[in-house]
Parts: sequence; structure tokens; C-alpha cells
Amino acid sequence: MLYRPDLGFRDEGQELSSESFYADALGRFGEARVLPPVVFRSFRYSLLEDEMIWTRDWICIGTEDEIPREGDLLPFTVGIHGIHVQRVGQELKARFNKAQHGGCRAIPLQCQTGKKTKCSFTSCGYSRDRGAIAAGDLGEGAPEMEQYLGSQPERLLTAHTARLGPLVFVNLDVNPAAANLVFAEIAEAGGFFRGDTQCVSSGTLEFPANWKILGQHLAAGEVMTENLDGEWLLVRTTAGGKAALVAWLFPNLVLMRAGNETCAVVLQQSALGQTICRYFIYGAVEESNSTFWTAEIERRAVGACKDHKDIVRWGTNYRPETIGAALPVQQDLQGLWMQRMLAWRATRASMQEIRNKYFNTHEVDRHALDEV
Repeated sequence: MLYRPDLGFRDEGQELSSESFYADALGRFGEARVLPPVVFRSFRYSLLEDEMIWTRDWICIGTEDEIPREGDLLPFTVGIHGIHVQRVGQELKARFNKAQHGGCRAIPLQCQTGKKTKCSFTSCGYSRDRGAIAAGDLGEGAPEMEQYLGSQPERLLTAHTARLGPLVFVNLDVNPAAANLVFAEIAEAGGFFRGDTQCVSSGTLEFPANWKILGQHLAAGEVMTENLDGEWLLVRTTAGGKAALVAWLFPNLVLMRAGNETCAVVLQQSALGQTICRYFIYGAVEESNSTFWTAEIERRAVGACKDHKDIVRWGTNYRPETIGAALPVQQDLQGLWMQRMLAWRATRASMQEIRNKYFNTHEVDRHALDEV
């Protein structure tokens, strides 16, 4: 066992799961400060995220289109847990991989840095994922069969699944909160996946930025509304000169809609300062332009990469002027929302308790959603 959650999470002299650690980052907009840089540069904090987010929230791992046939299998590492979803009849079944640590008797030190390693054992929770596996490649004796399913897949530990349009989610918690109502709310509010839901293009991008900062920048725009339980945020913006809506479904899904197309971006941390973006574009084949969406994602990621570099160097010799200085005020509503999402989960306080103590519940005005 690499860590003991019951003993707490400390780094850089701070208790990372205490309410006092987040207090300065939870005030009203214009008063709240950014989170301490340890949140973005600490391996210890990434372990806390595994405890409070990746094993508790509904995590988007991809789409049904990646596993269209019976027996097809979609791998995905959730935090430090290697899992997969397999199409079985009309259902999608989620399980923990058989070889959680690949072929290693103990987790090697080079795999304990927070960076996913390139390894032939892609089923391991500490290695980079591979793409979907066709059912024909999972025959008896095949390496993929041994890594993911073993000889008795029915005996593997299971996880929960849910769907939002074509998107597939998993939840590793024993008794997770139901997702259907939240998914219905966000689909209705943003009009995502309306009309033609054919996947016309997909791909992968990777950026040198922490997943939380990248999510904040991908969701840039005028904040319109958030749901009362804080699971999602809806933003009015532009994409390539077109009016657009963007939603951030915390923690790892950003949905963008412009015209009749929806672009889903699935975030996956590959290192403390590295994030994979798996994008899926849905719309009409004759109208689709994948370059439009990849250019928009890359444009928004530029600011995330710069902000990540600035914050992880805060208080170090790389930025000597910041040593001992007060953290700056959070200038971005999406950033403030992200900070509240983390505090809510890390301190295990209810969202209502945090609202009552730190900020006005009516801070974000609600706008008509039918203008876009």
C-alpha cells in the first residue's frame, strides 16, 4: 500500500484535506485567492485526488462508438486504478483490470512519481492507456486477455456505468449518487448531442498543464449558470468566430457546442503537469470539420500551459519575486468554481455548508439559455 488515507495528506508543511487549507480560495469573486501551488505540483495531492475525486465522481472514459461490437473492450486508467468497459449484449460492463500492477510484484519507484509510464502492461494503473481492443484480440492466451480479463472475468471487481448521449461514464464508489438527473440537466441546458449524433471524428491531444487548469481554460467564457449541487457549469462563448456553449461537467468532461456540432473533450491526467485530451466530434458528416475543433482546443490550451508554468514555479527560485508573497486574487470565475469543487470534495463538507460559510449562493446570475 503506497499511502494511508486515514493518516491524512500532508505536503509542503500543509494539511491538504483541511478546511483551513482552502479557506482563502473560497471567498467571493474578486476576494478569493488562487489555490496554493502545492495543489498543482504535489504527488501527494494527486493521491488525495484519487481518494476524493477519481474514486468518488462519475468519470467520463470515452464513447460507445469506440466499442461497437459484442465483446469489444475500452481501457481507461481512473486515477491509479486500471479499469475497462466491455460491451456484453446490450449492456456495458465495467470491471477492474486483472493485472492492476502489470507483471510487477511491487510498484517500481519510477512509477510512483505521478507520471504514467510507457509500458507493455497497459492494464496497470500506473502506465499509459492503449486504445480500444477488438473482441477478436481477446482470445484465449492473448496478452490482452491475460492483462484485462483473465480466465474468469466474472470474478473481477466491478464498477458502475452510466451514459450521457454516446458518452460512457464509470464510478468506482460502492454506492455512488445517481447520475441520470444530472446528465439530463446538462444535456437540456446546453443542447448537446441534439440532432445527428454520429461520431464524425475523434483523436487525442496532450498539453503540459495540470488537468484542473486545463479544464478551467477549456471552459473559458461568460458564466451563465451552474446546477445547485455544483456538478456542472455552463458558459456562453465563441469558437472560431461562432456563437457557442461550453459546459464543464466536473471533473473531467468539457462539452462544446457550436451550430449543430458537439465536441466532447475527455481529460485524463498523464502526469502532474500533463493532460491528455481525447476529443470526439458529433454532427453531420457533410458539415464536419475536425480542424475547427482541434484549433479551438489548442487555442484555449495555450493559456492553461502558461498559467500552469507560472503557478508551479510560485515561491521557488524560478520566480524569486514570489517567495514569501501573498497568492494572487483569482481573476477567473471558472477557476473559482473549480476551487470550490475541490474544497467540497477534499473537506467532505456539503456544498451548502461551503456556500453558507464562504460565498453568496446567488453570485452567478442565470441567463436565458435559448439565445445560443
